[in-house]
Amino acid sequence: MKEVERSLGPKKFHFRLPFFAEVKSDAEVAIDGDAQATMDREIAYAADAGLDYWAFVDYWEVQGLTIALRRYLGAAERRDLRFCFIEEGERLDSHRATAWPRLVGFFKRPDYVKVADGRPLMFVFGRPAKLGKADFHALGEACATAGLKKPYLVLMGWDPLSDWEAAKGLGFDAVSAYAAGGQYQGAMWPFAQLAEHVKRNYWGACRQHGIPTVTFAAAGWDTRPRIEHPVSWTKGVSAVPDPTPTARQKPLIDEVVATPAQLATHLRDALEWTAQNPGLTPANAVIIYAWNECDEGGWLIPTLKADGGPNTDRLDAIRPLLKKNTQRAQPAAGADKLPRDARP
Repeated sequence: MKEVERSLGPKKFHFRLPFFAEVKSDAEVAIDGDAQATMDREIAYAADAGLDYWAFVDYWEVQGLTIALRRYLGAAERRDLRFCFIEEGERLDSHRATAWPRLVGFFKRPDYVKVADGRPLMFVFGRPAKLGKADFHALGEACATAGLKKPYLVLMGWDPLSDWEAAKGLGFDAVSAYAAGGQYQGAMWPFAQLAEHVKRNYWGACRQHGIPTVTFAAAGWDTRPRIEHPVSWTKGVSAVPDPTPTARQKPLIDEVVATPAQLATHLRDALEWTAQNPGLTPANAVIIYAWNECDEGGWLIPTLKADGGPNTDRLDAIRPLLKKNTQRAQPAAGADKLPRDARP
């Protein structure tokens, strides 16, 4: 989290800070979410806005990367906010001997997301290099032995057509995406352009080629904090510092940053597209990038206002959409949730 504190440290990025952060100066912030009370508030915010689930990036037992999941699982009241996993293909490769029993144990939990008539939902971000179709068939067999239906497996990539070819080769059910945009250098797309890109190159491609999908939606992509202060897990990115003294900086809120109204329109379109294309969306689910990618540019989490209170404008904007149907006949909507201390 120290690197995220550095990337969000300049004053112009303070509007992106999660609600539990602390501003120490115009150039320094502290972000410490490792408290059960903080997680309880996050759960309450997400559930009250109508989110059905969080999709946790699964870091297994890597020290320092599992706080968010552990705090979520330790919450006394999760208010019907369920969870599922985003597994990284490379990480699954490294755990292939022990992966399936551990995952089946999570799948058995009543709060793990089930779709398509009771199948545990699992995303895999990036095609595994070592695991193949037989391995994922074995995961299905392990689920059956445990009294579960085989998992609904979704490959997350950047291009639905090529991703679907890879997904079929692995025996997966559908494709989706973790994020859209992807650039770490140069100008960022205005949110309106990003939303149109998602509609055309994700949803449109799935419709054109008949590709089953978990509908992807984006709350943004804006890596300017990481361009000024590159993080260690992005390679080949040269720092482009802002010469403006931090005390003179204004919040960098421009057309790249989604307005609450733009975000609500995009999510409405994603929900409607899912409902209108049931043959391509058998999971009847939407995944949103992201709950808390504040320095990478996609977030729903309440942020920190100048007066120290929470800014819930984004959740307030999408709440009417997600609360519209209390019987859950509309698609389940969930958000990617990166562990708040990820990649220290």
